[in-house]
Amino acid sequence: MVSVLLAGLAGPAFAAKPKHDITWLLGHENLDYFEEAAENFKTAVEAGSNGEIRVRIVAEVRDQPGGLSAPEIAGKVASGEFEMGHSFCDVMGSLDPRLHVFEAPYLFRDYRHLEGIFEGPLGAELLQGLKPHGLVGLSFTYSGGASGVATASRELKGPEDLKGLKVAVYGTAFNEEWLGSLGASAVPIGHKVREIVPGTKDGAMDAAVVTWRNFQVGTLQRGLQRFNLPGSTYLVSMTYVNEKFLAGLPEKHRSLIIAASREAGRVERAKTIQLNEDAKRAMLAEGVRPVYIGEDAQRRLAEAARTAVERYLGRAFVEKVRSVPNGPEPKGVPEALTSEVRAP
Repeated sequence: MVSVLLAGLAGPAFAAKPKHDITWLLGHENLDYFEEAAENFKTAVEAGSNGEIRVRIVAEVRDQPGGLSAPEIAGKVASGEFEMGHSFCDVMGSLDPRLHVFEAPYLFRDYRHLEGIFEGPLGAELLQGLKPHGLVGLSFTYSGGASGVATASRELKGPEDLKGLKVAVYGTAFNEEWLGSLGASAVPIGHKVREIVPGTKDGAMDAAVVTWRNFQVGTLQRGLQRFNLPGSTYLVSMTYVNEKFLAGLPEKHRSLIIAASREAGRVERAKTIQLNEDAKRAMLAEGVRPVYIGEDAQRRLAEAARTAVERYLGRAFVEKVRSVPNGPEPKGVPEALTSEVRAP
């Protein structure tokens, strides 16, 4: 297994020998601000337990021989081989299909609507939904955030504009469902954003669902010049723990781990919102053009995909998501970045 122990995460020294060890596998490569969030978690848990818990954080390098795939990480945590994991929700959707909800077009109003999910009863319900598989969800992060659809030149202003497009997606059956309902086809690429530009040049794909940050990381400006439908979907990830391991800890340690994970998630979400804004500015400076659509057009696109979305996720669940009130403003994030992601 190829892995990288994150640098700078040695943590405080304690005289007592740890009573519990946590190895936390991170299931994606582009860590950005998640490294800081992980370090915050490690420090809080080790200090809060007075050294009784030791945390080792490992970033899996999945593009090298021997690296674990994201589904393998979840499986090894569920089996108890490792204590904690972190994966994109599109991966965890294989365990609970409701976790694909963040990929539904124009279902969420903005970042504050998502905060209402993450910090409220519905988020807690989703986190607990992993229990039948031996896991307990701890918190949500972005590791991506608001997404759009990148194209070379075609502007997407309504559902009819998606017809015939081969769209690079993370690879879930859910994306195949709703894109297919609009006459587009899904091209699974996992999260390998650097494959997008070569794929558009050889005809394998002609559009891609990406965040501004992944647009920048994948240097998509070399072949794609339009960022359509900003904020239409969201790239969300989650931290989870082996259920038996968590249950076997003293209550004070269980509470500590849950609280520290949720706070780390809040740190990562707030900083990712700003990171996307920074990436957007950088891409605009290189000539990339955002293509926004009005509220009526957003509703029309959501309505066009509605039957497919509700068939996959369930109508009652989708309505429950729509009815969730906004959550608090992410700490330190300007309101304009949280409430106007779908508008210029």
